[in-house]
Amino acid sequence: MSSILYKDYKIDANFYDIFNKDRNYNVEMRFLLKMLKNRRRVLDVGCGTGTHMSILENLGYIVCGIDISPKMIAVAKTKVNNVEKGNLLNFKQEEKYNAIICMNHVFNHLNSYEEFEEGLNNLLLHLEKNGLIILDLDNRRQTGTISDKIDGNKRIIECLYNRDTEIQVRKITTYIGARKFVTEHRYLIYDPRKLEDILRKYDIKYAMVTNFCKQKFNINDKYLHIVIRKV
Repeated sequence: MSSILYKDYKIDANFYDIFNKDRNYNVEMRFLLKMLKNRRRVLDVGCGTGTHMSILENLGYIVCGIDISPKMIAVAKTKVNNVEKGNLLNFKQEEKYNAIICMNHVFNHLNSYEEFEEGLNNLLLHLEKNGLIILDLDNRRQTGTISDKIDGNKRIIECLYNRDTEIQVRKITTYIGARKFVTEHRYLIYDPRKLEDILRKYDIKYAMVTNFCKQKFNINDKYLHIVIRKV
């Protein structure tokens, strides 16, 4: 059995939806819809395979998507039409949106707090007054191994977290039938206090919540969702 190491989503795109087959998108979408309310023009930054876009479009929202991975975009275009290649740090569009969503821990793939601020600033440039940004962040500071199995396909995720650098490296070994793929991803697990120092620089209102609801975020929660309103 051959094995190749990849450090991007070139290969992950081919089976991303396989391992999200049983994902509870209903919980995520209830949260998004409650936050979006009447904000109907949405930009999905880091749209991946386009599932959130597709659901929103079916509910009558006007949604555009960008992603840095051509392979992810190719999969997304089997579900939705308005997707293009772009980097959240420097993409440029003429249009401004009612809302911008960044799901699936997109901002965790950045390299520093400086890049977080650069990305946030770029999103705000594409947002109308009173518009919303919703950031979905991973907050798991863990070392260990987890695995799942879907329809005979298996995935093993080995996590190594470094407290000094705040970086978690994830080595993902995926078995699709008789084929084996190994991918590696680097996650920056942010200190929420440092993020608040950045957020306070802007003319915005924000809330930090967790579990895709209005539950107030605690440092020990696995996930952090930041809802930002441009004032």
